[in-house]
Amino acid sequence: MNLRLQLFFRIMLIGFICLVCSAGYVLYQTDQQAKLEADLTAQRIEKQLTQQLLKMFSRYDYSVAFPDTDILQQLNGVPGSCVQFLSRTESRRRSLCNEVVHDETRWPNWFGEIYQQLFNPSYEASRRFSFNAITYGSILVSLNVEMEIARAWSNLRAVFGILSVSILAVSLLVFMTINQLLRPAQLIVRGLEKMQQGELQTRIPSFEIGEWRRTSEAINALASTQQQIMNENRQLALKLINAQEEEHRFISRELHDEFGQCLAGINALTTSISQTARKDCPSILSETEGISHITAHMMSALRGLLTRLRPADVDEIGLTRSLDKLIKSWNQRTGGETRFTLQIDDGMDILPEPLPVNLYRIVQESLTNIAKHARASEASIQLKYVDPHQLILEVEDNGKAKRETLNQNMGVGLLGIAERVTALGGKITMDTHNDGGLKLLIELPVNPPAESLTENLHD
Repeated sequence: MNLRLQLFFRIMLIGFICLVCSAGYVLYQTDQQAKLEADLTAQRIEKQLTQQLLKMFSRYDYSVAFPDTDILQQLNGVPGSCVQFLSRTESRRRSLCNEVVHDETRWPNWFGEIYQQLFNPSYEASRRFSFNAITYGSILVSLNVEMEIARAWSNLRAVFGILSVSILAVSLLVFMTINQLLRPAQLIVRGLEKMQQGELQTRIPSFEIGEWRRTSEAINALASTQQQIMNENRQLALKLINAQEEEHRFISRELHDEFGQCLAGINALTTSISQTARKDCPSILSETEGISHITAHMMSALRGLLTRLRPADVDEIGLTRSLDKLIKSWNQRTGGETRFTLQIDDGMDILPEPLPVNLYRIVQESLTNIAKHARASEASIQLKYVDPHQLILEVEDNGKAKRETLNQNMGVGLLGIAERVTALGGKITMDTHNDGGLKLLIELPVNPPAESLTENLHD
């Protein structure tokens, strides 16, 4: 659950708690108001009865019975309440109940039960009536249970409706405000996700709120530092690769010029010795033939070593023909067990250094991995332009690689390919097919001469 929904539910929970507390407060005030009205009614009756006795004793008029029920009728007490006057000996009881006003509003049964448990709707206000130090009796004012429950339910409905609308409006307003305040968080998260995917050039915009602004500035500063470190590491790795290629070129040239010439000289001498031995000493012909075989084997091994150290074909005949020769050699080497195919766009021979050699190395290492580990029957290599400034290399086979073991079984070859791609500023993606087989997708930036590349792409 995201932060906005959590905040919204918490706001609604707080609103519900406020609503319940407000409902409880309204019911409590309704109960207290009813009790207060009952007490005030008893107090007013006491005053009226005192006035009646004063008139009786001052005028000696005892024609009206005490207490006078007309006085009780003139009092507007609590609706539905009953007023009683009990004499001191309770030998005389006068009672009067106000008219019950029937309200069409009917409360639920559960509300009536809860209200009677929490409050006292059958409250009875009692006052002892005395005059001239003589106690005449007691005044009792009893509330009507149904009228009090109906009044409490009516008040609760009115307040509940107003508060519900108010709390809902406030909750929506607060939610919209929080949503607006949290909008920078969405931009920050999206920016961090892009940075996680390697797009360190992504920058988070500045915000008006101080906390978000400081957060974006800190993240941008960290991304800039990380990007600078990555660029420096990439440049260092590229320099190391270039230095390695130069060292390979130097070693291959020395081996070709020195060791290769020596082997050629040995081969020439062996041929000369063989010709002489046929005439003068036929018994050593077998030894000379052995020397010739060893020399030929060393020459073959030297050519393979020189090819691995420095693919001369890339410099001499270009990347396209070099890769084509490499594919043909692997098809011959595997004896038909694995069928290698190559698809390459035009214009690859004008790639700037050090792309050609590194692309050759990547394809070479990929083919070696397929031959050693994949047990594939088919493998395809595609090298194509996406646009004038980017190319894609796809290497795909139908071997035994599985997704769950891909990261665990990543060997030195794949790690070396990943290091080369990173050094060249590219991106590598490795995935597997559902039925087995590895797919490498390599994206590399390229800045060839614009005019030449455009012409080749159109052709």
